[in-house]
Amino acid sequence: MDTKNLSWFEFKAAGTLFWTSDRDDNLWILLARRRMDSPTGRIYTYTIPTVCPDAEDDMLSAAARAGHDELGLMTNKREMNMFWNVNLENVSIALFSQHLSSMKTPKCNGMYTDASWFCMPDDFRIEDSDSLLPVELKSFADSLNERKAVGY
Repeated sequence: MDTKNLSWFEFKAAGTLFWTSDRDDNLWILLARRRMDSPTGRIYTYTIPTVCPDAEDDMLSAAARAGHDELGLMTNKREMNMFWNVNLENVSIALFSQHLSSMKTPKCNGMYTDASWFCMPDDFRIEDSDSLLPVELKSFADSLNERKAVGY
């Protein structure tokens, strides 16, 4: 893709993927259902909640704000870990994860209509998640495996 023709375009987003595990050591992730309007009508899709960083935000602060503002969950920047980061000429996306001790009930705001806990499948795919790339979930799972290797 020729990015020179896209010099007017800039996109930045940061988000937090909350996760926990149950007594059987199953991994659960919290995804929010986002409402998007398109030329063909309204679309709902599950995704990791994100926000665009404000001028004074770094990506970590924006991701923490996404968890709080969009899902009503308290975030702790010291406990958040980056697992996905894309920095291209005009596009920056950073996704962080935060472990929760239990499946907290979110209070959705903004473009997110509700949120649900999903058991992380072996093939790293969540149905009805057009905005969530399998490679993002794979990267998240790999980051957890790396943390377990160092005693997380």
